[in-house]
Amino acid sequence: MKIFDLLQSGNSGPVCRDCVHFENDPAIIEKTYPGLAIMSSGYASVRDCDGICNFNDLYLSAHDSCPNFTARAGKADR
Repeated sequence: MKIFDLLQSGNSGPVCRDCVHFENDPAIIEKTYPGLAIMSSGYASVRDCDGICNFNDLYLSAHDSCPNFTARAGKADR
């Protein structure tokens, strides 16, 4: 099954922003995508809370989710 088939948007369960695999630090995003600064910036408001899933190696919304969710320490499932 393709990873895009596993991703779910608009759900009420656990979301990427609360997952240990999700990284949305602008500096890390700019380092991962070096050409991004040419078009805009990892700090841009249009990026919202998007980030990188280090498990699936994807750039995605903080509101997405997948079966590989692992809660961050101190975060409850939403």
